[in-house]
Amino acid sequence: LDASAMLARTLSRSLPRAARAAGALRHASRAMCTSDGVTVDMVARMWSCKVKDDPGAHKMDLVFDRFIEEVSMVEGVTGAARMVCKSEWDYSLILKFEDIDSLKAYMADHHDKVWGDFEPEVKELAVGNIKQQNFVYDDIE
Repeated sequence: LDASAMLARTLSRSLPRAARAAGALRHASRAMCTSDGVTVDMVARMWSCKVKDDPGAHKMDLVFDRFIEEVSMVEGVTGAARMVCKSEWDYSLILKFEDIDSLKAYMADHHDKVWGDFEPEVKELAVGNIKQQNFVYDDIE
């Protein structure tokens, strides 16, 4: 290797991983926004609540696994993600849709029935209120 290649290699190894990741995220975020605002490509519906503890989070996972299995048959649903904060016991489920029209169709044709089937179990496991909200969603890579 020549001196400049060795220097570049050494610097790339010495940069903290977080700094490199932050640079990649800044670059990716520019593609999500235009001068007109946030670009709407994929969208998501999120359910968020608190759970009591680890066993409560596991039980919530089991309920939402069945929920996801049911809604995965809906046209336009592209996947799901779950997040749990094990210090504050915040629990979130994200249901991803390929576009805004898919989310609108889900809300109009499926949400009330499917959510109605699972809501009692989720309410029983949730500590406090369950919040539902729609988002613009992007996987940043």
